[in-house]
Amino acid sequence: MSMHNGAALDISCGCYHGTAEGFDALRIMLSQAAGYGIRDYRAEGGPVLPNLPWTSFSDEDMAGEWPYGAPDDPLIILLAHHEHEGRIKLDHASYLADRLEEVNSRLLAFPDMRWALMTQQFIRGLRYAVSNHQDVVFQ
Repeated sequence: MSMHNGAALDISCGCYHGTAEGFDALRIMLSQAAGYGIRDYRAEGGPVLPNLPWTSFSDEDMAGEWPYGAPDDPLIILLAHHEHEGRIKLDHASYLADRLEEVNSRLLAFPDMRWALMTQQFIRGLRYAVSNHQDVVFQ
């Protein structure tokens, strides 16, 4: 997760363009809507993270490679991803888009609609990547 306040982040295929901080906030909302919850390390000077088993992910996993197979829940591909490097593989993009659509139905009930709109944008980008046989690249 990011500790880069205001650092620019571009995720290809139109998935996301903004700050790493904004992307982290989106992932926190996705984590909560999906039922994972969060871990808040701010009291220790750290970030707020999705409540995931972080020690079970390798650097390759967090870069989107998942050499030993993708997680059962495709949402983890996005929640555990590094902000400024790596990719979402073409093979994972459709499954992740489907999962984001499920989670987005819960985000639509949140009072702040920006999370649902940002998720819809990410879904459109993933679908675009699939239709054009491209990986989604983080830069």
